[in-house]
Amino acid sequence: MDDTRSIGDLLNAHIAWIKEAGLPRWRAMHRGETCELTMNNFPEEALYTLEWRGESIDFDDSPSGWSLPRD
Repeated sequence: MDDTRSIGDLLNAHIAWIKEAGLPRWRAMHRGETCELTMNNFPEEALYTLEWRGESIDFDDSPSGWSLPRD
């Protein structure tokens, strides 16, 4: 059952991200849809911005269910 209804639900999902070479940006597929994650200019801004389905959300701590490669 797909219980992902809003962009905030992605913060509780298990997502394996793929880092884009040379950029502080990652991409992933969740339920057949592309998600994008960007690292921002912290601490002046939130650490991350997540984009999905034309919406975005800013946050500081990466969720425990995410696999987020740094290299």
